[in-house]
Amino acid sequence: MICRSAIKPVFIGLGTAAVLAAGGASAVAATEAPSPSTPGSTSPSTSEPATTGKLEVSVSPATATAKPGDKVTVLTHIKAVDGNVSGIKVESIVATPESADATVEGECATGCELGALATGEEPPKDVADVESKVSVPKSTKKTVTVTVTVTVSATSLTKQTPQSKLTFIVPEQSATPTPTKTPTKKPTEKPSRTPSKPSPTPTKSSGTSGSSGSGSSGSGSGGGGSSSSGAGGYVPPSPNSSFSPRNPQVALPPIQAPNPSVAPSPVPGAGTPQSRLQGNKAPVAQDITFERMASTQIAWLAALMVAFSLLLTQLRLGRRRVPAGAAAKRPKGTHRRPRRGMFGK
Repeated sequence: MICRSAIKPVFIGLGTAAVLAAGGASAVAATEAPSPSTPGSTSPSTSEPATTGKLEVSVSPATATAKPGDKVTVLTHIKAVDGNVSGIKVESIVATPESADATVEGECATGCELGALATGEEPPKDVADVESKVSVPKSTKKTVTVTVTVTVSATSLTKQTPQSKLTFIVPEQSATPTPTKTPTKKPTEKPSRTPSKPSPTPTKSSGTSGSSGSGSSGSGSGGGGSSSSGAGGYVPPSPNSSFSPRNPQVALPPIQAPNPSVAPSPVPGAGTPQSRLQGNKAPVAQDITFERMASTQIAWLAALMVAFSLLLTQLRLGRRRVPAGAAAKRPKGTHRRPRRGMFGK
Protein backbone atom coordinates (compact mmCIF):
# COMPACT_ATOMS: atom_id res chain seq x y z
CA MET A 1 0.00 0.00 0.00
CA ILE A 2 1.10 3.48 -0.78
CA CYS A 3 1.79 5.75 2.17
CA ARG A 4 -0.48 8.69 2.72
CA SER A 5 2.49 11.03 3.19
CA ALA A 6 3.61 10.37 -0.39
CA ILE A 7 0.19 11.04 -1.99
CA LYS A 8 0.10 14.80 -1.12
CA PRO A 9 3.25 15.80 -3.04
CA VAL A 10 1.98 13.89 -6.08
CA PHE A 11 -1.24 15.89 -6.17
CA ILE A 12 0.62 19.15 -5.76
CA GLY A 13 2.89 18.34 -8.71
CA LEU A 14 0.00 17.36 -10.96
CA GLY A 15 -1.85 20.62 -10.15
CA THR A 16 1.20 22.71 -10.96
CA ALA A 17 1.66 20.97 -14.30
CA ALA A 18 -1.97 21.59 -15.22
CA VAL A 19 -1.68 25.31 -14.41
CA LEU A 20 1.47 25.70 -16.51
CA ALA A 21 -0.11 23.92 -19.45
CA ALA A 22 -3.18 26.18 -19.38
CA GLY A 23 -1.05 29.37 -19.24
CA GLY A 24 1.09 28.39 -22.23
CA ALA A 25 -1.95 27.65 -24.43
CA SER A 26 -3.52 31.05 -23.73
CA ALA A 27 -0.25 32.83 -24.57
CA VAL A 28 0.02 31.06 -27.94
CA ALA A 29 -3.57 31.95 -28.78
CA ALA A 30 -2.95 35.59 -27.94
CA THR A 31 0.03 35.87 -30.33
CA GLU A 32 -1.73 34.19 -33.21
CA ALA A 33 -5.04 36.12 -33.10
CA PRO A 34 -4.75 39.66 -34.62
CA SER A 35 -5.90 42.64 -32.52
CA PRO A 36 -9.07 44.31 -33.75
CA SER A 37 -7.70 47.81 -32.93
CA THR A 38 -4.54 47.58 -35.08
CA PRO A 39 -5.02 47.38 -38.83
CA GLY A 40 -3.49 44.59 -40.85
CA SER A 41 -0.67 44.83 -43.28
CA THR A 42 -3.07 45.43 -46.12
CA SER A 43 -4.39 48.75 -44.65
CA PRO A 44 -3.54 51.89 -46.67
CA SER A 45 -0.61 54.13 -45.45
CA THR A 46 -1.18 57.77 -44.17
CA SER A 47 2.44 59.16 -44.75
CA GLU A 48 3.34 62.27 -46.82
CA PRO A 49 3.44 62.01 -50.62
CA ALA A 50 6.77 61.36 -52.25
CA THR A 51 8.88 64.30 -53.44
CA THR A 52 8.52 64.80 -57.19
CA GLY A 53 9.17 68.54 -57.64
CA LYS A 54 11.76 71.18 -56.87
CA LEU A 55 12.12 73.85 -54.18
CA GLU A 56 12.73 77.56 -54.76
CA VAL A 57 13.88 79.72 -51.80
CA SER A 58 14.50 83.50 -51.82
CA VAL A 59 15.34 86.01 -49.06
CA SER A 60 14.26 89.67 -49.37
CA PRO A 61 14.61 92.36 -46.65
CA ALA A 62 12.07 95.16 -46.26
CA THR A 63 14.85 97.75 -46.64
CA ALA A 64 18.51 97.52 -47.59
CA THR A 65 19.75 100.22 -45.16
CA ALA A 66 18.80 101.10 -41.60
CA LYS A 67 20.12 102.75 -38.45
CA PRO A 68 21.64 100.88 -35.50
CA GLY A 69 18.86 99.84 -33.15
CA ASP A 70 16.19 99.52 -35.88
CA LYS A 71 14.62 96.11 -36.54
CA VAL A 72 14.53 95.17 -40.25
CA THR A 73 11.95 92.61 -41.41
CA VAL A 74 13.42 89.81 -43.58
CA LEU A 75 10.95 87.63 -45.56
CA THR A 76 11.96 84.09 -46.65
CA HIS A 77 9.82 82.92 -49.62
CA ILE A 78 9.61 79.10 -50.15
CA LYS A 79 7.83 77.66 -53.22
CA ALA A 80 7.30 74.16 -54.68
CA VAL A 81 7.79 73.89 -58.46
CA ASP A 82 6.89 71.04 -60.86
CA GLY A 83 5.43 68.66 -58.31
CA ASN A 84 5.20 67.88 -54.64
CA VAL A 85 7.87 68.58 -52.01
CA SER A 86 7.69 66.96 -48.59
CA GLY A 87 9.65 67.30 -45.36
CA ILE A 88 10.34 71.03 -45.79
CA LYS A 89 12.24 72.43 -42.82
CA VAL A 90 13.91 75.77 -42.01
CA GLU A 91 17.02 74.68 -40.17
CA SER A 92 18.49 78.08 -39.20
CA ILE A 93 18.55 81.82 -39.90
CA VAL A 94 22.00 83.28 -39.16
CA ALA A 95 23.36 86.88 -39.36
CA THR A 96 27.11 87.29 -39.90
CA PRO A 97 29.74 88.52 -39.09
CA GLU A 98 29.84 87.86 -35.37
CA SER A 99 31.66 91.15 -34.73
CA ALA A 100 28.48 93.01 -35.72
CA ASP A 101 26.65 91.40 -32.75
CA ALA A 102 23.46 91.11 -34.84
CA THR A 103 20.26 89.66 -33.37
CA VAL A 104 17.73 87.50 -35.30
CA GLU A 105 14.17 87.28 -33.96
CA GLY A 106 11.23 85.15 -35.19
CA GLU A 107 9.50 81.77 -34.88
CA CYS A 108 11.97 80.07 -37.22
CA ALA A 109 15.12 81.87 -36.01
CA THR A 110 16.42 78.64 -34.47
CA GLY A 111 14.60 76.29 -36.91
CA CYS A 112 11.06 75.08 -37.65
CA GLU A 113 9.20 72.48 -39.76
CA LEU A 114 6.89 73.59 -42.58
CA GLY A 115 5.67 70.16 -43.80
CA ALA A 116 4.83 69.52 -47.46
CA LEU A 117 3.94 71.77 -50.41
CA ALA A 118 2.05 70.60 -53.49
CA THR A 119 1.77 72.27 -56.88
CA GLY A 120 -1.61 73.09 -58.38
CA GLU A 121 -3.82 72.67 -55.30
CA GLU A 122 -6.82 74.86 -54.56
CA PRO A 123 -6.35 76.95 -52.51
CA PRO A 124 -2.69 77.05 -53.48
CA LYS A 125 -0.43 75.40 -50.94
CA ASP A 126 2.73 75.59 -53.00
CA VAL A 127 4.03 78.75 -51.23
CA ALA A 128 5.20 79.36 -47.66
CA ASP A 129 6.61 82.60 -46.18
CA VAL A 130 8.79 82.84 -43.08
CA GLU A 131 9.20 86.25 -41.42
CA SER A 132 12.11 87.23 -39.17
CA LYS A 133 13.62 90.47 -37.83
CA VAL A 134 17.32 91.44 -37.77
CA SER A 135 18.89 94.27 -35.74
CA VAL A 136 22.23 95.47 -34.36
CA PRO A 137 22.88 97.28 -31.03
CA LYS A 138 22.13 100.99 -30.93
CA SER A 139 25.59 101.61 -29.45
CA THR A 140 27.28 100.62 -32.73
CA LYS A 141 29.72 103.41 -33.64
CA LYS A 142 30.71 102.33 -37.16
CA THR A 143 28.71 101.45 -40.26
CA VAL A 144 28.40 97.65 -40.56
CA THR A 145 27.10 95.29 -43.27
CA VAL A 146 25.26 92.14 -42.07
CA THR A 147 24.72 89.03 -44.22
CA VAL A 148 21.53 87.05 -43.46
CA THR A 149 21.76 83.34 -44.43
CA VAL A 150 18.68 81.04 -44.39
CA THR A 151 19.19 77.24 -44.54
CA VAL A 152 16.18 75.24 -45.93
CA SER A 153 16.05 71.45 -46.43
CA ALA A 154 13.49 68.99 -47.87
CA THR A 155 13.13 65.23 -48.37
CA SER A 156 15.30 63.88 -51.21
CA LEU A 157 16.53 67.42 -52.07
CA THR A 158 19.77 69.23 -51.38
CA LYS A 159 19.88 72.04 -48.83
CA GLN A 160 19.48 75.58 -50.09
CA THR A 161 21.19 78.57 -48.40
CA PRO A 162 20.05 81.86 -49.95
CA GLN A 163 21.59 85.08 -48.59
CA SER A 164 20.75 88.77 -48.34
CA LYS A 165 22.75 91.78 -47.11
CA LEU A 166 21.71 94.61 -44.80
CA THR A 167 23.71 97.78 -44.13
CA PHE A 168 23.33 99.56 -40.80
CA ILE A 169 24.58 103.14 -41.27
CA VAL A 170 25.67 105.25 -38.29
CA PRO A 171 24.41 108.85 -38.79
CA GLU A 172 27.12 111.50 -38.86
CA GLN A 173 27.13 113.79 -35.85
CA SER A 174 27.19 117.47 -36.72
CA ALA A 175 30.29 119.08 -35.22
CA THR A 176 29.70 122.13 -33.03
CA PRO A 177 31.06 125.25 -34.73
CA THR A 178 34.07 126.70 -32.99
CA PRO A 179 33.91 130.43 -32.31
CA THR A 180 36.16 132.36 -34.66
CA LYS A 181 38.22 135.18 -33.25
CA THR A 182 37.82 138.51 -35.02
CA PRO A 183 41.25 139.76 -36.07
CA THR A 184 42.28 143.04 -34.49
CA LYS A 185 43.30 145.72 -36.91
CA LYS A 186 46.85 146.86 -36.44
CA PRO A 187 47.74 150.45 -37.28
CA THR A 188 49.44 150.61 -40.63
CA GLU A 189 52.79 152.28 -40.56
CA LYS A 190 53.21 155.14 -42.97
CA PRO A 191 56.36 154.92 -45.03
CA SER A 192 58.85 157.61 -44.16
CA ARG A 193 59.62 160.01 -46.93
CA THR A 194 63.34 160.02 -47.61
CA PRO A 195 64.28 162.89 -49.89
CA SER A 196 66.14 161.68 -52.87
CA LYS A 197 69.18 163.81 -53.50
CA PRO A 198 69.89 164.14 -57.20
CA SER A 199 73.45 163.61 -58.21
CA PRO A 200 75.13 166.89 -59.18
CA THR A 201 75.57 167.31 -62.90
CA PRO A 202 79.19 167.71 -63.89
CA THR A 203 79.99 171.25 -65.11
CA LYS A 204 82.68 172.03 -67.57
CA SER A 205 85.58 173.80 -65.97
CA SER A 206 86.78 177.06 -67.39
CA GLY A 207 90.26 175.70 -67.89
CA THR A 208 89.22 173.47 -70.71
CA SER A 209 87.33 176.22 -72.39
CA GLY A 210 90.22 178.56 -71.92
CA SER A 211 92.72 176.21 -73.39
CA SER A 212 90.82 176.24 -76.62
CA GLY A 213 91.49 179.98 -76.96
CA SER A 214 94.64 181.90 -77.65
CA GLY A 215 96.14 181.01 -74.29
CA SER A 216 96.64 184.55 -73.05
CA SER A 217 93.62 184.39 -70.79
CA GLY A 218 93.66 180.89 -69.29
CA SER A 219 91.76 181.86 -66.19
CA GLY A 220 89.25 184.02 -67.92
CA SER A 221 85.75 183.24 -68.93
CA GLY A 222 85.00 180.37 -71.17
CA GLY A 223 83.20 182.57 -73.61
CA GLY A 224 86.34 184.43 -74.62
CA GLY A 225 88.28 181.29 -75.26
CA SER A 226 85.62 179.74 -77.38
CA SER A 227 85.29 182.76 -79.60
CA SER A 228 89.01 182.85 -80.43
CA SER A 229 88.99 179.35 -81.84
CA GLY A 230 88.07 179.40 -85.43
CA ALA A 231 87.92 175.67 -85.93
CA GLY A 232 85.00 173.50 -84.87
CA GLY A 233 81.28 174.17 -84.39
CA TYR A 234 79.46 176.40 -82.00
CA VAL A 235 80.08 175.71 -78.30
CA PRO A 236 77.46 177.06 -75.90
CA PRO A 237 78.70 179.30 -73.13
CA SER A 238 79.38 177.59 -69.82
CA PRO A 239 79.16 179.24 -66.41
CA ASN A 240 82.16 180.41 -64.46
CA SER A 241 84.05 177.96 -62.28
CA SER A 242 83.21 179.94 -59.15
CA PHE A 243 79.48 179.67 -59.84
CA SER A 244 77.80 176.65 -58.26
CA PRO A 245 74.03 176.47 -58.77
CA ARG A 246 71.95 175.36 -55.80
CA ASN A 247 69.70 172.39 -55.88
CA PRO A 248 66.11 173.67 -56.16
CA GLN A 249 64.83 170.74 -54.15
CA VAL A 250 64.73 171.32 -50.44
CA ALA A 251 65.47 168.34 -48.22
CA LEU A 252 62.55 167.77 -45.88
CA PRO A 253 63.14 166.40 -42.41
CA PRO A 254 62.29 162.71 -42.10
CA ILE A 255 58.85 161.98 -40.71
CA GLN A 256 58.77 159.18 -38.21
CA ALA A 257 55.93 156.73 -38.56
CA PRO A 258 53.51 156.66 -35.63
CA ASN A 259 54.31 153.85 -33.24
CA PRO A 260 51.33 153.39 -30.92
CA SER A 261 52.10 151.82 -27.59
CA VAL A 262 50.07 150.97 -24.54
CA ALA A 263 50.87 152.83 -21.37
CA PRO A 264 52.24 150.55 -18.65
CA SER A 265 49.86 149.71 -15.87
CA PRO A 266 50.63 151.46 -12.59
CA VAL A 267 52.61 149.37 -10.14
CA PRO A 268 50.62 148.83 -6.94
CA GLY A 269 52.23 150.49 -3.95
CA ALA A 270 54.22 153.03 -5.97
CA GLY A 271 54.70 156.37 -4.24
CA THR A 272 52.33 159.00 -5.63
CA PRO A 273 51.78 162.50 -4.21
CA GLN A 274 48.58 162.64 -2.19
CA SER A 275 46.73 165.55 -0.67
CA ARG A 276 45.36 165.88 2.84
CA LEU A 277 41.89 165.10 1.54
CA GLN A 278 43.03 161.61 0.63
CA GLY A 279 44.03 160.78 4.18
CA ASN A 280 47.75 161.62 3.92
CA LYS A 281 49.24 161.74 7.41
CA ALA A 282 52.48 163.51 6.42
CA PRO A 283 52.11 167.33 6.00
CA VAL A 284 52.56 168.82 2.57
CA ALA A 285 54.90 171.74 1.91
CA GLN A 286 52.00 174.01 0.94
CA ASP A 287 50.21 173.28 4.21
CA ILE A 288 53.31 174.11 6.25
CA THR A 289 53.76 177.44 4.44
CA PHE A 290 50.10 178.35 4.98
CA GLU A 291 50.31 177.58 8.70
CA ARG A 292 53.41 179.70 9.10
CA MET A 293 51.84 182.70 7.34
CA ALA A 294 48.64 182.37 9.34
CA SER A 295 50.50 182.21 12.66
CA THR A 296 52.58 185.27 11.71
CA GLN A 297 49.50 187.33 10.81
CA ILE A 298 47.73 186.29 14.00
CA ALA A 299 50.76 187.38 16.05
CA TRP A 300 50.87 190.78 14.33
CA LEU A 301 47.17 191.33 14.85
CA ALA A 302 47.47 190.42 18.52
CA ALA A 303 50.36 192.83 18.98
CA LEU A 304 48.45 195.60 17.21
CA MET A 305 45.42 195.07 19.41
CA VAL A 306 47.54 195.21 22.56
CA ALA A 307 49.22 198.42 21.42
CA PHE A 308 45.89 200.05 20.55
CA SER A 309 44.38 199.09 23.89
CA LEU A 310 47.38 200.52 25.73
CA LEU A 311 47.08 203.76 23.76
CA LEU A 312 43.43 204.15 24.63
CA THR A 313 44.12 203.45 28.28
CA GLN A 314 46.87 206.06 28.37
CA LEU A 315 44.67 208.69 26.75
CA ARG A 316 41.89 208.01 29.18
CA LEU A 317 44.17 208.22 32.21
CA GLY A 318 45.93 211.35 30.96
CA ARG A 319 42.88 213.61 31.21
CA ARG A 320 42.95 216.22 34.05
CA ARG A 321 40.00 216.46 36.34
CA VAL A 322 38.37 219.98 36.64
CA PRO A 323 38.09 221.24 40.24
CA ALA A 324 34.62 221.40 41.75
CA GLY A 325 34.75 225.17 42.37
CA ALA A 326 35.62 226.00 38.81
CA ALA A 327 32.81 223.85 37.62
CA ALA A 328 30.36 225.76 39.87
CA LYS A 329 31.51 229.20 38.69
CA ARG A 330 31.02 228.34 35.07
CA PRO A 331 27.91 230.04 33.80
CA LYS A 332 25.10 227.83 32.96
CA GLY A 333 24.99 226.93 29.33
CA THR A 334 28.48 228.04 28.45
CA HIS A 335 29.32 224.66 27.31
CA ARG A 336 26.68 224.99 24.66
CA ARG A 337 27.37 226.38 21.21
CA PRO A 338 26.09 229.97 20.85
CA ARG A 339 23.31 230.64 18.45
CA ARG A 340 23.84 232.75 15.45
CA GLY A 341 21.43 234.41 13.15
CA MET A 342 18.17 236.26 13.76
CA PHE A 343 17.52 234.41 17.00
CA GLY A 344 21.07 234.77 18.29
CA LYS A 345 21.89 236.99 21.26
